[in-house]
Amino acid sequence: MYQRLLLLAGLFLFLSNSAEAQKTITGRVMDAATGEPLPAAHVIIKGTYKGTIANADGEYSIKVDSLPATIVARFLGFESMERTVDASFEGDLDFPLKEAYLEMEEIVVTGEDPAISIMKEVIRRKQIWRENLNTYEVDAYTRQRILKDTTIIMISESISEAYWDKKRGNREILKSRRQTANIEGSDNFAGVSYLPNFYDDNLDIVDFDVVGITHPDALKYYHFELVDYSKIDDQIVFEIKVSSKRKLQPLFEGTIHVLDQQYALLDVKLKPNSVVVFPPPIREFDMYYEQQFSTFGGDYWLPVDFRMEGSVKIGVPGLNFPPIGFSQVSKLNDYKVNIDLPDTLFKRDWMTVDSTTIDRPDSMFVTNVDVIPLSSDEERAYENIDSTTSLEKEFRPTGFLARFIDFDDEDENVGSSTEGVAIVKAKKNSSAFRKFIKDFKLDGRYNRVDAVYAGLNYERRFVDRRIQGKGSFGFSTGYEEFNHAAEIAWWPLAKTRRFLVRAGYRFDTDTRYTSNQFKRTITSLLPLMGYADYFDYYRNEGFYVGTAYRTRRILGNARNLYLTYHYENHSSIDFKTSYDIFARSNIQRFNPPVNEGTLSSLELSMKSGGGKEALGVIGADDIFWSIEHSAGYMGSDWDFTRFEVDIFRRYDTFFQRRLIPNALDLRLNAGTYLGDLPVQKNGMLDVAFGYFTPFGSFKSKQYIPYEGASYVALNAEHNFRSVPFEMLGWRSAPKTGLSIIVFGGIGKTWIPQKQKDFFQSNLGYLPVTTKDWHSEVGISLSNIFSLFRVDLAYRIDEPGFYPGISLARFF
Repeated sequence: MYQRLLLLAGLFLFLSNSAEAQKTITGRVMDAATGEPLPAAHVIIKGTYKGTIANADGEYSIKVDSLPATIVARFLGFESMERTVDASFEGDLDFPLKEAYLEMEEIVVTGEDPAISIMKEVIRRKQIWRENLNTYEVDAYTRQRILKDTTIIMISESISEAYWDKKRGNREILKSRRQTANIEGSDNFAGVSYLPNFYDDNLDIVDFDVVGITHPDALKYYHFELVDYSKIDDQIVFEIKVSSKRKLQPLFEGTIHVLDQQYALLDVKLKPNSVVVFPPPIREFDMYYEQQFSTFGGDYWLPVDFRMEGSVKIGVPGLNFPPIGFSQVSKLNDYKVNIDLPDTLFKRDWMTVDSTTIDRPDSMFVTNVDVIPLSSDEERAYENIDSTTSLEKEFRPTGFLARFIDFDDEDENVGSSTEGVAIVKAKKNSSAFRKFIKDFKLDGRYNRVDAVYAGLNYERRFVDRRIQGKGSFGFSTGYEEFNHAAEIAWWPLAKTRRFLVRAGYRFDTDTRYTSNQFKRTITSLLPLMGYADYFDYYRNEGFYVGTAYRTRRILGNARNLYLTYHYENHSSIDFKTSYDIFARSNIQRFNPPVNEGTLSSLELSMKSGGGKEALGVIGADDIFWSIEHSAGYMGSDWDFTRFEVDIFRRYDTFFQRRLIPNALDLRLNAGTYLGDLPVQKNGMLDVAFGYFTPFGSFKSKQYIPYEGASYVALNAEHNFRSVPFEMLGWRSAPKTGLSIIVFGGIGKTWIPQKQKDFFQSNLGYLPVTTKDWHSEVGISLSNIFSLFRVDLAYRIDEPGFYPGISLARFF
C-alpha cells in the first residue's frame, strides 16, 4: 500500500510539473490606435523556431514549453512588441502594436529602378544561405475552407509533420485531422507538402511550372518596381511591385516586401498572371497567394505560413456551376534545421497517414499542438453544418442541361414506414439480379457481310480473382452464321499477378486487315449510312493458347509481353448487302475471297502505354509490336514471318512551364514479311472515316484504307494551343480552349505480285494501295465549343483540299 501511494504521489508531481512546464498563451494582436485586428500577425517565442500566426480576428494561441518565456508579436508597418510571461501569468496576453512611421522623400526614378539592385542582392544572398540549408523538419497546421459567396460550406483541418530535403523533395505525415460533419476524414487532405515556398527557384502552381521571383534568372522574367517604403523594428522595408516581363510565360504578379540591410523577403502577396488559365470546363480561376518568412533568430529565411484565397468557376454551354470559393491557411512551427532524415521517409508516398494518431483528433488539436484559433464564422460553421450540407446540393448547376443530371437525392421519408420497408426489400431482391446481369454486355455491329450482328459478351473473375472467364455468343443475319468464342485465363502465382496462362477458341467473322485505330463497332456507321464499308471480312474458326507477362515499369510504363500459339481455319465469305437506313443507291463492293486453308503460327507481341483508343482527344503514349511465324512443319498451309510495329508518342515542345504545353504527336505504323503471306494477313494504313478525321489516319483519303503486305506511314501534328492567338494580342484566348494545330503525313503500301495475281484472277481488281507516296499537310482549329475540331488537309501527291471534322484535342 505504501509503495502504491508513493507511485501515485510521484505521478501527481510529474503531471503537475508537466502542466506547469507547458502553458498555453492566448490573446489578440491589434492596432494600438484603432483596436482593429492584425490578421496573420506573426507571434513567436523569442530565441526559438516556435511560432504561430493570428487569425482573421487577430486572435492567436501558442504553447510555451518552459517558463518564463518572452513572446514577440510582429506585423509589417508596426513596431514589434515583446512581453514576458511566467508561471503566475493568467488571462490573455494582448499585443497592441504601434504603427511604425517612416518619413522619406517621394520616390522619383530617373535611371534604373532601385528595385533592380535590391532584387539582385536578394537573389545573391539567397544563394549563399540556401547553399547551406540541406534539410528541415517542421510541425504544421492547415485549415481549408470551401465557400459559396461568403458562406462557409466545408472546413477541413490537419496537424502534420513536414519534411524537406534539398535533393529528395517534400514528404508529409498527417498526425491528426478534423472536419465539418459533411466530409469524411478519408477525404480530408489538408496539408503543406504540396504548397509552394516562394523562396524556391521554380514553383508548381496548379501544374504550371512557374519561375520564382528569386530565381537566378528572375530579372529576365520579371519587372521589379520600387513603389513605397515602410518600417519594422527600426529597419526599412522596401515595397516592390512585381509584374511579368514575358507575356506568354506563366509568372507571378503582385507585391513583395524586402527587408533592408539583410535583403530578405519578409512577405509576398502574389497571383498568377493571365497566362495561368485553364481550358473549358474551367471558365475562371482567380487565386491569391500570401506567405511570410522569418529567420526565427537563426541563419535561414524559412516560411512562417501560407495563405491562399480565391475562386474557381466551372461550366460548359448549358451547364453552369456557382463560383466555388476556396481558402487555406497553413502555419509552420518549431523548425529543426539540417538534421538527418531517414531514407525510409522518402520511399513512401509524398503524403502518408499516421494510423496511431489520426483517429484521435481531440488529443492533438486541444492539448498537443498550437493551432490557429477558429474565427467566429468558423465556430458557427462547425456548430451548424451537418451531413446534409453536401457540396452537390450547395453547388447545383443551372442551365438547360442541368435537368438531365441525377443528383441522387436520398428519400428522407423512407425511415421505418411500411412503404419504406417495402422499398428496401425490393432493392435487396433486385441487387442479386443486378449482380448477375452486370457480367453481361450487349454486343452489336453492322457491315456488308454480317449485316446486323447481335449478341452478348460475358466476363467474370473467380477464385479470389485469379481465374477469369470470357465468352461471347451472337448471330450474323447476313450470311446467317452463329458466332461464339470463349477464353479462360489463370494467374497461377500466389504473390503476383504479373504472369498468366490463357486459352480460348473463336468461331466468328474476322477482318482481313486489322486497324489499330478503328474498331468494328465504330465502322458500322459507314455502311449503315450508305457509305463504303471500311473492312473486308473472312470466317475464322480455331483456338489459341498462350502466356503473358507484365514487366515492371520502365520509363513510366509497364510492358505486357504475349506469347501465343494460333491454330485457325480460314475461309471466304461470299455474301454482301447494300442496305442502309437512308435507302441510298450506293452499291457496296464485293467482299473479296481469302487464301483459304489452315494457319498454325506462333506469335510474340508486346503492348505498352495507352491513349490511342481516344482518337486524338488526348496525347497517346502507346507501343505495339508483333512477330508472327507460320511454317509447314507446324501444320500450316503457309510459310511466312510477319513483322508489325505501331507507335504513338507525344513530346512537349514550347512553353513547357504551362499546364498544357505545346506538343508534337507522332504515329509510326509499319509492317513487312518474309515468305508467302496470305492476303488475310496483310496490313493497312488508316484513312479518314468519311469526314471524320482523327489523328493517326490520312485525312485526305476517305472510306477504304490502304492495304499492303508491306507498309509504312508517319503521321505528325503539332499543337500550338492558343499561343498564336495570344501573340496576336488576344490574351484571354486560353480561356476559350481554342487551339491551332498543323499536321502532315506520308505513307506507302506494297502488294507482292503473287497477291496481285490472286486478286485479279478471282475478282479482276486490285485492292486499294498507294500509287506512290501518299503525302499531305494541313491546319486545324480545335476545341470549337469545347467539343469539335475542324481540319483542312491538302494532298500533295494528288493535289486537292479535303475538309474534315473530329473530336477536340483537349490534352
